[in-house]
Amino acid sequence: MFHSEKIPIRRLVEFILRQGSIDSRRTSNHTAQEGARIHRKLQKEAGKGYQKEVKIAKEVVLNDKPYFVEGRMDGLFTNEQEQLVIDEIKTSESAFEDIYDEQLAMYWHQIKCYGAIYSEQEELEEITLQLTYFQTTTEEVTKTQKVFSRIELKQFLDELLEEYEKWLIFSENWRTVRNQSLKELPFPYGEYRKGQRELAVSVYKTILSEQRLFVEAPTGTGKTISTLFPSLKAIGEGKAEKIFYLTAKTITRQVAEDAVQAMNQKEMKIKSLTITAKDKICFLTERNCTPEHCPFAAGYYDRLNEGLWDILHHENQFSREVIEKYAQKHQLCPYELSLDVSLWCDLIICDYNYVFDPTVYLRRFFDEGVKKDYLFLIDEAHNLVSRSREMYSAELSKGQLLMMKKLLKKKSAPLTRAVNKVVDEFDRLDELCISEEKEFISQPAYLDGMEKKVFRLTEKIGEWLPQNQELPELNQLLEIYFALLNYLKIGEFYDDHYCTYIQKKNRGLSVKLFCLDPSYLLAQKLSMANASILFSASFTPLSYYKDILGGEEESLTYRIPNPFPEENQRLLIARYVQTTYREREKSLDYLVESLTTMINQKMGNYLFFFPSYAYLDMVYEAFKKANPQVKTLIQQTEMNEKERELFLAQFVSEPQETLIGFCVLGGVFSEGIDLKGDRLIGTAVISVGLPQINEEQELIKNYFDEQGLGFQYAYQIPGMNKVLQAAGRVIRDAEDHGVVLLLDQRFASPAYQRLVPPHWYRAQILPTVHHLEKNIQAFWKEIDSK
Repeated sequence: MFHSEKIPIRRLVEFILRQGSIDSRRTSNHTAQEGARIHRKLQKEAGKGYQKEVKIAKEVVLNDKPYFVEGRMDGLFTNEQEQLVIDEIKTSESAFEDIYDEQLAMYWHQIKCYGAIYSEQEELEEITLQLTYFQTTTEEVTKTQKVFSRIELKQFLDELLEEYEKWLIFSENWRTVRNQSLKELPFPYGEYRKGQRELAVSVYKTILSEQRLFVEAPTGTGKTISTLFPSLKAIGEGKAEKIFYLTAKTITRQVAEDAVQAMNQKEMKIKSLTITAKDKICFLTERNCTPEHCPFAAGYYDRLNEGLWDILHHENQFSREVIEKYAQKHQLCPYELSLDVSLWCDLIICDYNYVFDPTVYLRRFFDEGVKKDYLFLIDEAHNLVSRSREMYSAELSKGQLLMMKKLLKKKSAPLTRAVNKVVDEFDRLDELCISEEKEFISQPAYLDGMEKKVFRLTEKIGEWLPQNQELPELNQLLEIYFALLNYLKIGEFYDDHYCTYIQKKNRGLSVKLFCLDPSYLLAQKLSMANASILFSASFTPLSYYKDILGGEEESLTYRIPNPFPEENQRLLIARYVQTTYREREKSLDYLVESLTTMINQKMGNYLFFFPSYAYLDMVYEAFKKANPQVKTLIQQTEMNEKERELFLAQFVSEPQETLIGFCVLGGVFSEGIDLKGDRLIGTAVISVGLPQINEEQELIKNYFDEQGLGFQYAYQIPGMNKVLQAAGRVIRDAEDHGVVLLLDQRFASPAYQRLVPPHWYRAQILPTVHHLEKNIQAFWKEIDSK
């Protein structure tokens, strides 16, 4: 589990001795900084003879190797009886008498380890151990003392280490097997595809130099294997210990799993895990993570290590199915089991959230906030721009507080008063909107009054929760409680990269802490890995993505040339069509004529992409009127996984009639889908895909206007990224052929030409529909002649 020479006492105790159940109600809202502040306060109050933050370590031999069992005692002092006392400070909102027995036992196990080491080093026959508990809501301090002999403490620590040693032996043996297999691992597909070797070499060099690399590699390059393979080779050579393969979509996680399978066939030995979202993998019809409602949560930690030992000795690839199988076998929560298995894995495939999101990141890996022997491979990294803004923003609504008040009814007068104080803050903001006659007000300043009232409320909830575990409304209350905690969490990051806005909408009022520029927060997260590789098929301009995604001045950028024959794709710009909002009605006939001309040159499957559902509907009606015989499909606003699969299943190979899918830019069918061969022979992109003008986009624009980049960063680049993604659906491998038609005169302008990758420079700009017809005709004639 730990591959360094140090074994932290707290982690050792938690791993071997933790017992009890998973319980979502056990949460704390005070931060590490707040805990440190309370520690300093209590240490100062303890007086002059109190030694604080005393480091302690003992060398032990496990698996024939030396290790240091180490920790830091909060305090050491001599009491009135001239006896040495070790002090451990713990803080929480709960009253001391409400602490779960298992949690209290964990506190004492930790202090006993300190006592064992210190009494042995100082040759003390016995020692007094003290637990100092500070309840944050009342500031009440409870001190408990116990006296232990050196012999019993030594026996306790020896037994703990003996149990730990078998896990250490397993871990070390696996590491030897893994590294040997990775050293001998050949590239799994024999020959490198065009561009793959160059990408793999760039990734490997980046890992050696411990830098960040931003790579644009066109669709079909084989980015997944070209980043995973050199990263695994680096692990085999001891350059790193763990890879986090981060994705935005389930489909890209599957590609990573397939790459692992291909390398497994070449005798690779690694343990890899795919983390499935909690709601998806939960065995209950409605998730309720409490021991009373979930048999897989009840007594989870009592059964965990037996289940872990079983799964680790019988499996190497921990897919969702494998996790579910062992979770059922050992009556364990599948989600928590996957997180506990992750500690033993060499490769973790998961969503961006597990590294970057400040509320759901994997604390077991990143809580210390220091650089580790990790590698981050970030797939389709263009998605991280909008995702990171969401992660680092937080919103609260007056409706949530009124709902909390309604759920509480008259259950707790102090809690209701605390809710009312937050509602009062919302009422003040409401009055501000009325007085200024605005429904949207933004400001750079943080709402201190709101933050203080929300903090007091969360303290009251934390105090109230332990005594009110059986309420039928508990889950709804917890949901609002977590939203309040998230608001406070995001408030910790608040600085000049943020703004606060108040919005009145649909008779509701909300406050949002909006992250305008997440780059410095992403940079902090990226600094926790030895090296990070961020890659995408649409990363133009690279300078923008390097800037916005936490790149540093010395970070590397690299662009892989298009690996496929240029003559396989015809890229056309219809300069004669205007699709700006004002011109849509006027240009409708031209647009329909152009789309009809495109499909009339060759029977087959096509996708048409629009910037909005409203525009899609308008063109669809006109197109069907002009082409009633053509088979069409429309992307619906809400489509589940099965509906999406049915939609794509109709794009068959060797079609007997033309089929057109009408879709939206930036939607589920414009990215990540793979219709190879003649399952798709043409894509039309209507308009430059600018995001709709709204208050948030305008705030982003105004923020970057100071650098003269406002319109580009807020509108042009995000819009063109959607266009590049949609166009990338056509050519998926060397055998594919197809037409990409861009319908908007702005595509021909210098402002947009500078936002396209080099392989788009060959785009042909057409002045009329007649030219369009001749050009597409000629293209298919050339292809057919081959």
